[in-house]
Amino acid sequence: MISTENLTIAYGDKVIINDLNLTLQKGKITALIGPNGCGKSTLLKILSRITEPTEGSAILRGRVSSLLEIGTGFHPDLTGRENVYLNGTIHGLNRSEIDHRFNDIISFSQLNKFIDTPVKRYSSGMYVRLAFAVAACLDPEILIVDEVLAVGDLAFQNKCIKRMSEVSQQGQTIVIVSHNMSLINRLCSKGMWLEQGRIQKQGD
Repeated sequence: MISTENLTIAYGDKVIINDLNLTLQKGKITALIGPNGCGKSTLLKILSRITEPTEGSAILRGRVSSLLEIGTGFHPDLTGRENVYLNGTIHGLNRSEIDHRFNDIISFSQLNKFIDTPVKRYSSGMYVRLAFAVAACLDPEILIVDEVLAVGDLAFQNKCIKRMSEVSQQGQTIVIVSHNMSLINRLCSKGMWLEQGRIQKQGD
């Protein structure tokens, strides 16, 4: 579950998130929609513990995995394999737990030919493939996904949508930001419309 109370973030005189209160239930896929600059990505960074709020609090119950900007959490000089283990460790898994999930990650990403190549040589699409595979296969209770899926090809997007639908049915909470309304209609059970840092409407 995710909840926020009086969440506010401001940079100087500019308020990005304004006194925001929300509750996201376990096992739901929620879309955050709204125009650029309305606070969607900033909210995801707060929920991912990358950015601290100016005021208020965000409470997340369960292990969180985030897929935000392309390349976030990857070291460019390390190989895909090394980055999988690095990310798993950051998420609190030990080596045997990562070993247990490793083949699923490689199979999902379809990057077995490139897994021992430094990721700085990956295309943006390859980055997204590996990043989503790591985020989805580490079995987080909460998965946070920004617009990055738009970079992947259509077949991989469909694969990601299917995976997110499956894990939400198993109780995983997913928050996704996208401007792709057909994807949102297909995937999400709930939507929240943000504008000027506030929730304007929310519902099915």
